[in-house]
Amino acid sequence: MQASPTVVLIHGLFGFRKLLWLEYFRQARLLYEQMGMRVIVVKLPWAGSIDRRARALAAQLRDEPGPLHLVAHSMGGLDARLWITHLGGGAQVVSLTTLATPHRGSPVADHVCASYSPFRLFAGVHALTTTAMRQFNAATPDHIDVIYRSYAAVRPVEQLPWFMRRYARLIEQAEGENDSQVSRLSASWGTLVAVLSADHFELVSLNLWLNPFKRRQPFDPLPLYREIGERIMQQQV
Repeated sequence: MQASPTVVLIHGLFGFRKLLWLEYFRQARLLYEQMGMRVIVVKLPWAGSIDRRARALAAQLRDEPGPLHLVAHSMGGLDARLWITHLGGGAQVVSLTTLATPHRGSPVADHVCASYSPFRLFAGVHALTTTAMRQFNAATPDHIDVIYRSYAAVRPVEQLPWFMRRYARLIEQAEGENDSQVSRLSASWGTLVAVLSADHFELVSLNLWLNPFKRRQPFDPLPLYREIGERIMQQQV
């Protein structure tokens, strides 16, 4: 009898497993458990470098025999890639699906690190500059035995919460369509499965649209996670 797939959910920069009552991957976790999968939600250093976060990921999954299917939001996809290629994860992992991961960096990180923003003090932000990611990609080739899939997200600037628009315009000038944090181009890695009509945070069920006078079409992440889960189940057969 084929064992149930094991799915590992990996949060992004400034993310968490659970903060008070708020669970980063709650909808995805519940859905995958309902689908009969075993689910692991990891907890990584919230503002650490890719190397530090990847080593934490490796430590938490060291005793998992695999095969593992990784689903990662934002920076979590980079932590997963480093673990797979350089820290032995390739022996345990079947697939990596990334959601709005800045595989080629983000102009937002470039801007923050060149300014007096307090966020420039975090190693995780420096790791996401376009220069740092060119170096990362050159040193981190894909593992030949792992399937890499990606999803990008885009929202027109006027459909973004007001406090995201400055960064969205900055990315738009440099790289085009984006989700306020990551461009469509940067989010594409391996097989680009789809481009979703969502902002960066809607992908993990966080709706920051606070304008009571103007409505926008909300993004429901459940069909996305279901599609990913069904693909994982098909691979397990």
